Amino acid sequence: MKKEIKEKLKQILYYYKKTLSKIRIGKANTEMLDDITVEYYKNKVPLYHLSSIEVINSKTILIKPWENTNLSLIEKSIIKSNLGIIPINKGKFIKLVIPSLTEERRKEIIKRNNLKLEQAKISLRNIRKAYNKKIMKEFSEKDLMEKYKNDVQEATKEYISKIEKIFENKNKEILKI
Repeated sequence: MKKEIKEKLKQILYYYKKTLSKIRIGKANTEMLDDITVEYYKNKVPLYHLSSIEVINSKTILIKPWENTNLSLIEKSIIKSNLGIIPINKGKFIKLVIPSLTEERRKEIIKRNNLKLEQAKISLRNIRKAYNKKIMKEFSEKDLMEKYKNDVQEATKEYISKIEKIFENKNKEILKI
């Protein structure tokens, strides 16, 4: 059971890391484009299926479509995505120049990160709650029940600590740039 709960907690940790990695913090990062889809023959297709995406330097991302006909579709999708970055169409590729963050924008991002942290903690606690209910149903021996509940509590604490560490590191990164 301990292995099972750790696997569920790892999934939340992974999702949390992935969510924070998509936040634009003034540095070029291809993961911030992961959720962008392009309308391609009446289907929503992920951007990375239609192009190569590479980081040129800390402020620039280059998007090279496999087919030049998709250039304008990709450009429109980036504008619609609400990334806050204006794509520069160079004819054969799209250049994204990541603007530096203002102090106001940094505070806004940190505030949003706080909400994401709380959501992740709630998810972890919900898993703890579900497993505690499962333990109560499956075990009648009080000692055994307490042992499993303690295991669940320890695992939950461990992952809350990991998530808080990721949160602190991300906020330091945001304030440092």
